[in-house]
Amino acid sequence: MNKLVSDKYHEMTGRTGAPDVKMAKGNFMEWAYFHYGRYSFSTPGWWFSVPKGKNREAAFLKFADEGGMDNIFVPWTRIEDPDFPGKTVEVGGIRPFVMMNPPPDSLGNIISGNYRFLISAAAMHPELEILDLETEKAGDDIFRISLKVHNAGMFATCARIGEDNIWTRIMRISLNPSKEQQIISGLRVQKIERLEGNQSAEFSWLVRGKGRVLITAGALNTGTVTSEADLR
Repeated sequence: MNKLVSDKYHEMTGRTGAPDVKMAKGNFMEWAYFHYGRYSFSTPGWWFSVPKGKNREAAFLKFADEGGMDNIFVPWTRIEDPDFPGKTVEVGGIRPFVMMNPPPDSLGNIISGNYRFLISAAAMHPELEILDLETEKAGDDIFRISLKVHNAGMFATCARIGEDNIWTRIMRISLNPSKEQQIISGLRVQKIERLEGNQSAEFSWLVRGKGRVLITAGALNTGTVTSEADLR
């Protein structure tokens, strides 16, 4: 899944060779993954290339020169510093933050590429659907209901770490009969195990009594789907 998303990012933005990024403790991306059981990805959004083994500042100065960037360097200038009497003290160098911010004239393409990626990644979300809903008579005024809950998305319904995470919303499927009906086999509410993309889980019940039953499946983090079965 990480490779799929990474390849999509390269495709949508045209960006390659991202630098190593050190994640701050308690950052949102890792919290979303470890505590919330969600797939979580991040990107610097913009960077300049640093050839292997080359100094990052030197690479940036070359990048700025080739891109016609100005006002990015302060000439080294001698100053008098009371903390260092009799010493030579100079200030200058690359201006603060210019190595972190893209050139203004490139913002349009950067925003457009990252926007296309966000839309593409969002389209991979888990998408539940109820398939193969069938009802059949199993006896005198007794009906069997069977169906599949299918994940039509590319992402699983939660990251694998979310299976054992108390914060991840558990998917459930519930069968809600009318007052005149009774479930005689199968649980009214059941847990749906984690579903990979294009994976299904099967469920069935025996219900006594005619009428309609409402079926609801899903969770807050996956969305819910509903369907009805008419027993007669």
